[in-house]
Amino acid sequence: MKNWYLGIDFGTTGVFAVLLDYSTGQRYPIYWSKELPKVSSQESTPNSSQGIFRLPAVTYSGIGSRELLVQLPAKPAVAGSFSSTITSNQPGIFLQQFKPYLNITIPYYCPQTREWEPKLQLHSQQQIPLYWVRRSLQVLLTQLTTKATQPDSEIKVGAVGLESEMLKSALGTLEGVIIGSPAAWGDTYRLNLREALLSAKLVRQPEQIFFLEEAIAPLLAGITSLNQQVKTGSTWQHGTLVLDVGATTTEMAVVNLPEDLEKLTHRDFGLLSWRYAGNAIDQDIFCQLLYPQLSQEQQQQLLLPGDLELPLPAQLDQAKRDRLNLVLHSSPLGQAILKAAGYLKLILQQKAELTLELGDYQWLVQRQDLEAKVLQPFLKELNRQLNSLLSKTGISEQGIYQAFCIGGTAAGELIPKWLQAKLPNATLIKDSDSPTGSWIATGLATLPLYPQVLNRNQQQYSDYFLLLELLRAFPKTRDDDSGIRKNQEISPFTPQKPGVSPIEKDTTWPAVDRPYSIKEIMQRLERRGLNTKTCYQRLVSLIEGELPAGLVPATDHNNLLAIASQQNSHYLQVAAARLFSQEDNQLYHLNLQQQERLCQYLDLLLSGTYQQFEEPMVVELLNC
Repeated sequence: MKNWYLGIDFGTTGVFAVLLDYSTGQRYPIYWSKELPKVSSQESTPNSSQGIFRLPAVTYSGIGSRELLVQLPAKPAVAGSFSSTITSNQPGIFLQQFKPYLNITIPYYCPQTREWEPKLQLHSQQQIPLYWVRRSLQVLLTQLTTKATQPDSEIKVGAVGLESEMLKSALGTLEGVIIGSPAAWGDTYRLNLREALLSAKLVRQPEQIFFLEEAIAPLLAGITSLNQQVKTGSTWQHGTLVLDVGATTTEMAVVNLPEDLEKLTHRDFGLLSWRYAGNAIDQDIFCQLLYPQLSQEQQQQLLLPGDLELPLPAQLDQAKRDRLNLVLHSSPLGQAILKAAGYLKLILQQKAELTLELGDYQWLVQRQDLEAKVLQPFLKELNRQLNSLLSKTGISEQGIYQAFCIGGTAAGELIPKWLQAKLPNATLIKDSDSPTGSWIATGLATLPLYPQVLNRNQQQYSDYFLLLELLRAFPKTRDDDSGIRKNQEISPFTPQKPGVSPIEKDTTWPAVDRPYSIKEIMQRLERRGLNTKTCYQRLVSLIEGELPAGLVPATDHNNLLAIASQQNSHYLQVAAARLFSQEDNQLYHLNLQQQERLCQYLDLLLSGTYQQFEEPMVVELLNC
């Protein structure tokens, strides 16, 4: 009997996927097409006119429609095509590059308003619930299920080297799904992705979904795909770097490879996640190269407010970037300019100058300005980030012998050239070197062959589970139903889970209104069966007031939310006080009112989710 795993690289602009046959270690790249090409087991790739290996992360729904549609591109984008027409706003909901929204918070249905919260402000004229963003991912993931193997499916899924019946069987009997995550993104993002995967019915249980940092995955792909051989023929050894510069984040991983790769663990990796990448570079091209050339008429057409503050090149300035993105997406010209900027950063690495044409407008852009004002500040900051990671791991630049330089933003010559100069002993490995088309998707599918690389503690004990355990460890002394779900009205689109509230189960004696030491709090948790040693520091952070990131939206995300959602009473109440107040003698006093607010809010969040966090997550990779 075969055991199948599916690795999914969900990127900002598209989805790659690879199947693993665990019994043989063979991996099969997934592709999509209008018509399923007949691919024999001897063929390495389908005909390029028949299928694509990257499913665009784009969905559309018409006005008043609840149906989200996914479409394959009619033809590949051609560099320079931005000069023909200005993008026009379509009626309905058009979602693209929505991956970062899933890291903001968890959508929930509010019975009082009968609406989904929170609402996102996509541009000046369009608001959508975050729930629709998660549904968009769900619809994309449905293209990886057995439904997409049916003859009547508009988009059909195939796998290189697998006959259609074997593929259908594999997708219908997956042991697990492994999906990538930026290193700095937490359990809110993972919770949203699990809900989308479970709603799409790729697997049945939350325990079948595993997360691996996106920067670790390429290394797992490399040590197996290349059979521990790099292009020079020398054996993989010593220091290895992964640099993945995508659209939303720049991800890095550094590791000193052990001789016995079976001993490679998650703790061996140094990780860094920087929220500056391709999209931010596009913004800086607008700010530094195009904005100074705008006429008064063009500024009016772009709907630029008088108090608009532009971000500095290569700096996060997240609030400014979110607002600029909102402004530019509020006009057809702004949307076209952002799209054009993405082409400019590639074309100007080959040409000395370019005249950008959008409708009746023209801008002259020179490569020397792009390099001096945008790319050099980016490389300077990228160098600082990499130096910081190398310093933390104790690996020198000369000690790096193989380096992945991947991601759409690293596709030009500039970043590989800089990286090769910085790491003189390293052999560079690029996206084009991948035998399957995606190093990340292949590495994710490979995780079951190296299960010790999984972060087991994070998999078993999510921040949401730990917070719920803290609440359950101090059951209320009065007999009321505060924080307990009682016949709560739920949207008809919400999956309903039978049973008690995730906060209703408690086995600990009632709390006494007195301060507790950290040791006493840990003892209460241990009596509930929690292994506090494996998650001690995260528990201390929760006790000291650091709630799970994304439990409520951070103020940094205000420019992404509609005004009403910024003023959401649930968010304001949860953020108003800490669960424990700290006293001078290192004792912690439980805030009963805040406990009740958290109970009610978490009950609302989890009232319609598949994940209930009643028990630690079980790790079910075959080798574990």
